[in-house]
Amino acid sequence: MKFIKKVSIALIIFFSLFLVISCGEDKEGQTNHDTNHPEDVLEDTTDTTDTTDTTDTEDTTDTEDTTDTEDTYSVWTDPCVECAWYFCGNLDVIWQKQICINNCDDPPTVVYEGACEEHLECNPAQLVLESNIPCTTEDGYPGFKEKLCNKGQVQYTNCESDCSEEICDLLDNDCDGDIDEGVKNACGACGDVPEEICDYIDNNCDGQIDEGVSNDCGTCGKPPEEICNGVDDDCDGEIDEGQLNACGNCGPLDEEICDGLDNDCNGLTDEDLIGECSTDCETNLQYCVAGQWICTAKQPKPEICNGLDDDCDGKADEGLDCLCTINDIGILMPCKEGPLVCGEGYKTCECVDDTCADLQLSECLAVCHWLPQTIPVGSTCDKYLGEIKPEECNNHDDNCNDQVDEGLIANCYSGPPETMLVGICVPGEMTCSKGIWGNYDDNGLFIKKLCLGEVVPAPEDICNGTDTNCDGKIDEDKELEPTDILFIVDLSGSMVEEINAVTTALNKFAAHYSDSEVVKWGLVFTAATGFGSGSLNTQRVVLQTDLVDFETFMTIFSSLGLTLNGGDEQNYDAIYLSIHNLVGAAALPYPISDLFWNSGLGFWSSTGESIPPKEDWDISWRDDAKHVIILFSDEQGQTYLNPPITESILVDMINAADDLAVYVFTSYILTTMGPGSDNYKALTAAGSVGKLYELTMSAITMYTNLLEILDETACGGK
Repeated sequence: MKFIKKVSIALIIFFSLFLVISCGEDKEGQTNHDTNHPEDVLEDTTDTTDTTDTTDTEDTTDTEDTTDTEDTYSVWTDPCVECAWYFCGNLDVIWQKQICINNCDDPPTVVYEGACEEHLECNPAQLVLESNIPCTTEDGYPGFKEKLCNKGQVQYTNCESDCSEEICDLLDNDCDGDIDEGVKNACGACGDVPEEICDYIDNNCDGQIDEGVSNDCGTCGKPPEEICNGVDDDCDGEIDEGQLNACGNCGPLDEEICDGLDNDCNGLTDEDLIGECSTDCETNLQYCVAGQWICTAKQPKPEICNGLDDDCDGKADEGLDCLCTINDIGILMPCKEGPLVCGEGYKTCECVDDTCADLQLSECLAVCHWLPQTIPVGSTCDKYLGEIKPEECNNHDDNCNDQVDEGLIANCYSGPPETMLVGICVPGEMTCSKGIWGNYDDNGLFIKKLCLGEVVPAPEDICNGTDTNCDGKIDEDKELEPTDILFIVDLSGSMVEEINAVTTALNKFAAHYSDSEVVKWGLVFTAATGFGSGSLNTQRVVLQTDLVDFETFMTIFSSLGLTLNGGDEQNYDAIYLSIHNLVGAAALPYPISDLFWNSGLGFWSSTGESIPPKEDWDISWRDDAKHVIILFSDEQGQTYLNPPITESILVDMINAADDLAVYVFTSYILTTMGPGSDNYKALTAAGSVGKLYELTMSAITMYTNLLEILDETACGGK
């Protein structure tokens, strides 16, 4: 009987576990056996025979043990016991009973089985309990379902939805309140993302503006020019490249000074430092040795009794008693020194004491002190007021007007005496200050022995229509020939220091240039802003002056007050416009009227119409003159005309022109580049052949190079 009971219990446990696992989910997905479906029935789980067996007297000992523990034991508090409701067999589905199973037994045992009870969750007479209940489908879309009462049990219909996967159609397909979310392109619209173009707008909506289509500086068009300012202007990762001097700094190189350092960064220290030096005794040469000036001029020495002017103050043995012998006592000697206030006085030898063993010179006092008989009747003697004398350069008030060395001016000339007043050579002048001859420099500093305004001979006669070496001959064996010289100057922002050097060099040249009708000068600007009407940033090619005399040219050039901030160097275009009337029509590839300006190509702004308009651009080249173009630019050749002006076009035109030579001053980098790199080498090799020079910030170097060009052209060097 016990065997049958145990088999029955095992079957109950098996079916119970099966029903718990398979039928234990309620309408909300949580375990609740009150809501099992009618078909999930535990059949024949109660048996009157088995129930009787549990009280069988055959095992009275076991029964008594159980009875002892039943006083305190409760299935409702035993953590091993799990209770659930199960449908009753052979009854309506609304009938259920409760069964409790001890899961800690092996195998699990039924420890409680209740009676079948009527168990309703809802009123079976009402089928639809609730409609349009919000829900989410298995695909995650929002929808609606109904709550039903099926035979007293609450059930829900499947979640139905009209929503679908979102597509880009300006509708809320997935019913989440957002339209086209996740399917729009980056710009919030349907279709492909627009292509990024350089217009300062984020066309492809990736959070970046003009990425991949802007220049290195993140702007449209050509990057700005690099200028020497400690900033990476062209955004190439380098600062001031191509603009720094040999020392790696902006501006002109430092001049070499005597300090033991390589100031001009040429690898040499204190090289070629020889100059004049002066002492109170003489002027001679000084040399720089190990950072120190060594002056070879005679140095003043303390005065000794030797009849010589040892301290080079123009007086011999002054302040000493060298003249004092016993025979000199009472002899009056002229003097101009303290304590005498002004004028000329006298001093004499006198005994130091009554023994007259030692002699000394007396103070310098007025003559009336020594010779009272010279005092006019009715007058008194002021021993500190001497006799009035003409003013001399001695730091003394000789004429007693309470001024020292006033109004003293003397001519001076440091060149060879025979060259003074010959050619350009003229004397200067010095003035006296505190007993010293010299003059004041531009900073108001008095310089000893400075001969202000003198012009001394140049090392050699330069071809400028004057006798610059002061030998009585003008230009030696050279003669100025008719020459037309046209300067083309790039006014871009990176040219500031170089333009200053050019201006200084021209001013130096102008100081010794004898104006002549033989040589004419013209001036053209490129990348010029602030000229003409329209935007101040519009960059133009400007014919500032046609060919004129040098004086007029320098007046125009020096008075412009140029603004250098352009970046579109129309150098090829300027040359084309300037020489188009020097070549025949056959050699001109494009008539001027067929050309037009490409506006908007520049970084800073558009290139505007030239001044004057290109149709009116005609340089007054003379038929009987040599023709010279001198270009100053730190950038490669560029064109902003359409059709474009190329290097090869200009070479052909220069070769076809009448006696034309092109000289170019450009950056060192360009001078080292090979042919075909638009570095102007081909232009300088064409025609009458010019030369390519390094554009430098040194005015002296620029001056020397300009003289070389003048010597090759206007002075008949070619």
